[in-house]
Amino acid sequence: SATFPLQVLGFEVDAINSVQLSNHTGYPTAKGQILNESDLGVLVDALLENKLLKYTHILTGYVGSPSFLTKVGEVVTLVRKLNPNLVYVCDPVLGDNGKLYVPESLVSIYRAKIVPLADVLTPNHFELELLCGKSINNVNEAWEAMSTFHDQGCKTVILSSSNFGGEDELLALA
Repeated sequence: SATFPLQVLGFEVDAINSVQLSNHTGYPTAKGQILNESDLGVLVDALLENKLLKYTHILTGYVGSPSFLTKVGEVVTLVRKLNPNLVYVCDPVLGDNGKLYVPESLVSIYRAKIVPLADVLTPNHFELELLCGKSINNVNEAWEAMSTFHDQGCKTVILSSSNFGGEDELLALA
């Protein structure tokens, strides 16, 4: 969903979908394909063979397969070897409002393999709790949770939504 806005802003975008679904998995039924590591591997191998793996930025969002997500970590590591200045932006789309949209096994992969690679991380409140493994009930706990990602090397953490404050308040944590 970020492809078109980035193109409108003048960026050249190579999009690789992780899923092809009728609708998002928050609905009772979603039909389509969830790609796996071999699907991503074939594309990356061809890009590498053609010397086209010269990216300055990688942005990931929804991933539906544990093997695909593991392969994403390998790809980010590979591209970073080719370009040490690579910026990796990770939106760890796991769920919202207490509901997981993805297989639970993705949470541990994000924790162990993906978050440590990210330069920018954009979890929502629920995703932050999942990634930290604890409940976050106030702003101070959110800051503390976000700082754990800084300690892992993530330069920027943006809490994209939270349950703090009322409807008349705007809170931005980054």
